[in-house]
Amino acid sequence: MVAITFKVTPEEARAIRAAARAAKLTLSSHIRAALLKKVARSPRIEMKRHPISGLPYNAAGSKLREVSLEEIKAALADFP
Repeated sequence: MVAITFKVTPEEARAIRAAARAAKLTLSSHIRAALLKKVARSPRIEMKRHPISGLPYNAAGSKLREVSLEEIKAALADFP
């Protein structure tokens, strides 16, 4: 990856950093988004605990269908 360096005044630097923080992006991502008009952000990982098993899981995958307790028991029935 190539690094690009440019000079700004201290006031401009504060404004750029503040805008990046407000957008919840890194400084590099914010500048890329502003200049290239596209941001390829990965979905935010939201870890939750399963109410029955207590195991952590990624709750950000909202496109996935919910699995019933019966399906879980059926899948685990083959394990010793």
